[in-house]
Amino acid sequence: MESSKIYHISPMYLRSLKIEEEVPKCNTTIHDRENAYEGTTRAHLTREEKEAKYDALKESIRHKGFDKKFPIIIMLKHEMSGEDQIFQGHHRLQIAIELGLPTVPVRFKI
Repeated sequence: MESSKIYHISPMYLRSLKIEEEVPKCNTTIHDRENAYEGTTRAHLTREEKEAKYDALKESIRHKGFDKKFPIIIMLKHEMSGEDQIFQGHHRLQIAIELGLPTVPVRFKI
């Protein structure tokens, strides 16, 4: 079940909660330009294509802000880990931090 309410939360606060999934084969939980889309359905893209997608997303957020249709989704008490975890929006969170945005839209999923 997904909450219909969108909350506006500081991206730095979300980072401090340590709820980001580890990037496959990278020993980090920060999903940035260097490891963009590793372990996702877009993993087949070349490094240049992955970086271009990341850059395009960053420019879109820089110029248009977050699309409220795509908030960061946090799964509460994730079934595999038993912990709260970001389900969607790892790259958007990192981009928000890079851009110094004060808040990001967040939706919670149970």
